[in-house]
Amino acid sequence: MYLDNFLDNAFNTINEKHLFHERVSNQLLPLKSVPSPNKEETVILKMKKAIPAGTIAGVDSGFVSKKLSFLDLVLVRSVGAIFHFKKGILAKADYHPSAFSFPEPLLLKAGLEKDEEQQSISLVRLGAEVNTSIEIIKKYKPKYIFVDGSIVPQYQDKPRADSKINDDYTSIIKLFENFYKTAKENNCRIISCVEDSRGTRFKQMLQEEILPKTSFPGELLKDSFDSALLDYLLLAGERTFCFPYTKNTAAHAILKDIKENYSKNINVFYLKASDFDKPLRVEFIASENIKEVADEIAGIVYALSSLHREYSYPSVLIEADLRAGLNEHDISVVYDKLIDKLGPKIKMRRNSRPFK
Repeated sequence: MYLDNFLDNAFNTINEKHLFHERVSNQLLPLKSVPSPNKEETVILKMKKAIPAGTIAGVDSGFVSKKLSFLDLVLVRSVGAIFHFKKGILAKADYHPSAFSFPEPLLLKAGLEKDEEQQSISLVRLGAEVNTSIEIIKKYKPKYIFVDGSIVPQYQDKPRADSKINDDYTSIIKLFENFYKTAKENNCRIISCVEDSRGTRFKQMLQEEILPKTSFPGELLKDSFDSALLDYLLLAGERTFCFPYTKNTAAHAILKDIKENYSKNINVFYLKASDFDKPLRVEFIASENIKEVADEIAGIVYALSSLHREYSYPSVLIEADLRAGLNEHDISVVYDKLIDKLGPKIKMRRNSRPFK
């Protein structure tokens, strides 16, 4: 009975949200063709699919962790898929460090608080991913390198001021800066794709710079995410105008830690590659000719993401994800060998109960 009531309430709530975004998007349709805040584009633009050529790489990582009695064991595997295209056809695929590799086992620092444990794991994963990206750029010289997730670390990755892992965070920031620098030196464009974004920057710009010139009440959008709103506003083959990652770089929790020549030049747009899937958030770094760069990036993302009508994501990232994935069996192999060497004292107490 309780479950039935919950399911009914959940259905009604979600359905109401869908209907709300559909209704609001229909009201906003006339704004698709008005000038955007960046003065170079309209709010919504048509895209043209690019014909993939040359070398395009994608990097993703997987991790799995297990608690020991005094610290945490983590397995991380970062894999790059390198696609070589000729006239739009995939001619060859390479993998770095290899197509099938055993993940790297790591022990986290001892004595971490609960929040620090999750942040430490995330920083370890980010480090592996960015290092792999740098190695691929130097070895394969791709024209584009795709990253799964944001082009910068996220707010939840930043430790508190008195944390034991602040040095790890600082190292990751420097590593990201090295990544940006390496890409620029090798004429490689970093393209970041966020699969399930909960960003609100596009909505914020609508509310602050576009809707005040209309009779539309901007406060109606206060509880909306960009992707939910754009799911109805965008058609397949369309993208939003390009906008800065944040309104105030100096006040942003992460970007204020990154050198200005990078942090102030991070740009964002959303695109829709299929009518049957949600919009994709795309991030990139550019300081000039931003519209031209955005058009170029949109074309290649659109081409690589429209292979499946219900899951629009760059194929090179899908391949990297499949190669990087880990599961509980992988960490059990390492965990069991540790038990053999060190004995059962390293087990968590809850895992040693004589009864279930």
